[in-house]
Amino acid sequence: MVRLSETPVGVSLACVLTRVNPSKKVAHLMGLRLKLQNSGMSSFHVMKKTRSGKIALSLFLAVVLHIGTAWSLHAQEAKGWGSIWQQRMTIGQAQLDEAYKLAESGKSSEALAQIDSVISANPRNWRAHFLKAAVLTLIKRQNDAVQQIDISIDLAKKARVSSELLAEMYESKSRTCVDIGRYDDAKRSLEAAYHLQPKDPTTLNDLAWLLATAPNARLRNGRRAVGFAQKSCALTNWNNAYSIDTLAAAYAAAGDFSQAVKFQQRAIDALDPKDRAVQLPGMKSRLELYSSRRAYISS
Repeated sequence: MVRLSETPVGVSLACVLTRVNPSKKVAHLMGLRLKLQNSGMSSFHVMKKTRSGKIALSLFLAVVLHIGTAWSLHAQEAKGWGSIWQQRMTIGQAQLDEAYKLAESGKSSEALAQIDSVISANPRNWRAHFLKAAVLTLIKRQNDAVQQIDISIDLAKKARVSSELLAEMYESKSRTCVDIGRYDDAKRSLEAAYHLQPKDPTTLNDLAWLLATAPNARLRNGRRAVGFAQKSCALTNWNNAYSIDTLAAAYAAAGDFSQAVKFQQRAIDALDPKDRAVQLPGMKSRLELYSSRRAYISS
């Protein structure tokens, strides 16, 4: 069972709040998405650091919503989020903390009831709607989750949250949309995140991956994907295997298979030893595709 602390809206926002190094951010999110790969997520979700709607949702919640001894492992690692936390809505915060614990223990119905009571008391609490989205994602009500994320985003805008935080909320929406095949909505959300944070390597990488490998041919744009992937690689000092992996897929989508082969091999060479057992087979499989002049399309 996927724990709430392993869902997607959370991973990305935790990275914003903790101000991690861009290279480490991409690698950290990729490591988290491996859990989704092992949980049977589609190849589209498992190919990117936060290429899934189930992983980023929860780390964010662990950081933004959670406090005290019940922190998840990733939240325990988080540092430097205090300035955001100090601006939190205090109304219903204890109830949200309790709802988080209930969701973590698998009591989704009880968690939703607790969250709804907070929303009834304070409909403008964007964190409550965001936590509700996370719980709905866990119980496979992703369309309802997207609706809650939209409400949360609108309320967060009115609350004048930082552009970083808002961008990560759009990222989280995009991943949830991908999980249910709403690729047009996913693309629009990623474009919104990009306009808010045009130098964020994760956003650039996610957008490049979608443009390169989306199942819907109408959404694919290899040339744009290459541009975004190159920027992501530059921002991660050209030493992040997953950003380079995305660049290879982008070149393949653009029809430049010699470059695709070159960068796919470079991605393989850059893999961290601890990731090789899980990642190497997929990367080698894509290398074979590119060597055969075929692009990789997510399923």
